[in-house]
Amino acid sequence: MPPAQTAWRSGYSNHLEKIYFLPLLTALAKASRDAYAVEMKQSLEDKREGEKDVPHTSLGCPTKRHLEIALIFAVFFVIGGAPAPHVNETYYLTKAKHYWEPLWCAGDPFLESADAHLTFYLTVGWLTKWFSLPTVAWIGRSTAWLLLAISWQRLSSRIIPRPFFAVLTAMVFATLIDQTNFAGEWVFGGVEGKCFAYAFVFWGLAAIVEGRWRAAWPWLGLAGAFHVLVGGWATVVAALVWLTEPRENRMPLRAMLPALFIGGVLALPGIIPALQLTQGVSAETASEANEIYVFERIPHHLAPLTLPTKELTKKGLRFGSVVIGFIVLWLLTQKKSLGLNRLMRLAWGSLALSMFGFAWELATWNHPPLAAKLLKYYWFRLADIAVPLAVALAVGWLASSMFERRPKWAALLLTLAIAFPAWAMLDTSFVRYHNPIPPADRKMKDYLAWKEACLWARENTPHDAMFLVPRGSQSFEWYAHRRGLVTWKDVPQDAASLVSWRDRYFDVFQYTNKKSGKRSWVPLAEQGTERIRQLARKYQTDYVITNEYPPLLLPTVYSNRAFKIYEITSSTKATK
Repeated sequence: MPPAQTAWRSGYSNHLEKIYFLPLLTALAKASRDAYAVEMKQSLEDKREGEKDVPHTSLGCPTKRHLEIALIFAVFFVIGGAPAPHVNETYYLTKAKHYWEPLWCAGDPFLESADAHLTFYLTVGWLTKWFSLPTVAWIGRSTAWLLLAISWQRLSSRIIPRPFFAVLTAMVFATLIDQTNFAGEWVFGGVEGKCFAYAFVFWGLAAIVEGRWRAAWPWLGLAGAFHVLVGGWATVVAALVWLTEPRENRMPLRAMLPALFIGGVLALPGIIPALQLTQGVSAETASEANEIYVFERIPHHLAPLTLPTKELTKKGLRFGSVVIGFIVLWLLTQKKSLGLNRLMRLAWGSLALSMFGFAWELATWNHPPLAAKLLKYYWFRLADIAVPLAVALAVGWLASSMFERRPKWAALLLTLAIAFPAWAMLDTSFVRYHNPIPPADRKMKDYLAWKEACLWARENTPHDAMFLVPRGSQSFEWYAHRRGLVTWKDVPQDAASLVSWRDRYFDVFQYTNKKSGKRSWVPLAEQGTERIRQLARKYQTDYVITNEYPPLLLPTVYSNRAFKIYEITSSTKATK
């Protein structure tokens, strides 16, 4: 790693640890207790200031509540319980392990890049010092799902105070996200920072539903600590909900200022690393990094109008069906439940963010640098969650309210509400049972052969060995515990490293025909022996792991039915 980058990373990390490490852990440990304390102390005062809290009927016996939470946890397990590693776990957990053990895969370009998710590394990453990466993945998933189950049960029961309706709404919510998302957002997959962030968002929304605004802002601040954009956008749309409250119900801004300040302070461990991502680079480099991130790397999240027409149409139709259902439910329920109405307005706010994103993308169509400057902030993310959330809770509320007046219609609605997610969950379980490949490895042509090759590398190569690996691989560092030069998945988030990643990725895998100018991606095995030697000399790589055919004229140190590992250090030295 270059000395300047080492100094930058060390200085910024040490600065954050000194200022925020202990306060952060203390804040996270006490957050739940403090938020509930705020609610208890301020409930009577809120009523005196005009807040009309939503009536809430307890589930009664704590055993029922605990059973309900356990069933919700089971729903999330079925939806997200694929074998480890999940798609983003190879990204987040290897980074977290390297944060706590800098000598592990030292010199890996991705792992040495800026630490954008510091709170996640501090609160979950330390587990990698004592447990294997798959074990940490399951500990992290279980913890996140438990927090999500508890917070969802609290939120749902504030809207529908009937036992076990929170299980139904969780099923509908999780299935809608999985089946109808537009921008690729998710909540119940592998563990990463946003899983915990959404749990805190649900707690904040539960407080908003009850009209306890001063309790909501610290929860949203904690969400921002774990994922700055999840917490940030949730705070923005929550503010829009507050602004659209009837005047007689709206808490004065002055009364909320202390809570807003607390929320802002709690969010700082997420905000500061995000601000550091463009520190020390020129405006030109920052602009180039934005374009790479938005238009080359993740346009499916950030610039949907650039997607192929077929893909965009498919996404638009499936998400549009949820939006239509949301509008119908809005018309049916808007004047009947104050708490649900607040969540409906939250969903409208998320759709307004998406509309702005579309408008900005169209308005700046011919100006990519300007477009990317704002599109990088994930304008379409929150609607993927907020609209299904509003639909799920509205369906539950409508079914519950119809029980006494129209029990047959209520039974029909409940049957439909259960049948759709139950079918989707059974289908997910069936596919997973017959194809138990970790999501991170589904692009590899032979998962078991890939894992065997990586494990061989772990046991039989030097700890500081650098590998050329297939561009579509995601789990080399996860299994091999060795450095990989570059892949499509392992994209850094700071501007300088992002530009370097793009240049390195194109250099290693892209071929340009000199006559036609046509560009194509070429697997390592098809690039030829001399080209692999050139890359080894340029990037100081020691081994290449690639498809077993066509063979390279390099010393073969390992081979199985699908992959070969060649040593290129000795052969490269011999040709110098």
